[in-house]
Amino acid sequence: MRIKFTNFTFDSRRRELMGDGRAIALTPKAFLLLEALITAAPDPMSKEEIYDRLWPDVFVETGNLHNLISEIRTALGDDDHAMIRTMHRIGYAFAVPFVRDESSAPRLQIGDEFIELQQGETIIGRERLGTPDASRRHARITVSGTKITVEDLGSKNGTFVGGHRIEGPTVVHDHDEIVFGRTRAIVQVIDVGASTVTAGPVVSGNRGSTPDR
Repeated sequence: MRIKFTNFTFDSRRRELMGDGRAIALTPKAFLLLEALITAAPDPMSKEEIYDRLWPDVFVETGNLHNLISEIRTALGDDDHAMIRTMHRIGYAFAVPFVRDESSAPRLQIGDEFIELQQGETIIGRERLGTPDASRRHARITVSGTKITVEDLGSKNGTFVGGHRIEGPTVVHDHDEIVFGRTRAIVQVIDVGASTVTAGPVVSGNRGSTPDR
């Protein structure tokens, strides 16, 4: 995914955020959070969705998320919180119109790593996943146009979609979870073709006793 907004360019493949032609440093988690917010735009992401995306199955202090939001806002010069909006009682939203000027192939997110999925077949196994619980040839993912299917290849520990062990080819969609043995992966799909995305309406309200930062 490569998008442009105001004077910035965000490139998820190169793991780059550029502003006025200069690279802007972000920690890996802050970069993932910004990518997630952009992918969800113009809709907001709830805090629960963000925690599931950045820290799956791990308990973290709420201050970690606040710190990442602050890091992104500082990198973007978003002093008035107009770009990364706090959606009270919900979460956060990327609220800047942007142009997606380059399509991206589907991919799997495994922790902080990504496996690009090209048209045709991709074999997922122990070497690619880097985990001993996966078989050498664990599963096959097939991309045909916009359709993505996953098929277990007789692995010892199984392949699961939506919590259910699969056997034959199973269609998966954006944000679906695939588990290879005990290794969790998230499907990410970026729409093909250049397009402009506009920010949605801002929802305001009152929070409880703990203010957002």
